[in-house]
Amino acid sequence: MPHWISEWILAIVTYVPALFVPEETPSFMLIRTMFGLLFITLIVYLIALRPFRAAIAHVVSKASSFVTRKK
Repeated sequence: MPHWISEWILAIVTYVPALFVPEETPSFMLIRTMFGLLFITLIVYLIALRPFRAAIAHVVSKASSFVTRKK
């Protein structure tokens, strides 16, 4: 299972930069690495945000009700 997940992630990290830059260019590995870091950061952000989703929704709803009440 972990092997399948890593292959899937590597396929995404290779495919998306190839849409913007040809694979033959010398800077392709740099762009692929930058996209990979962004992809991993996004995954970690989504995992970390999950436990706090209810608290964030509560704060946003209180703020929006405060703004509408002031008008």
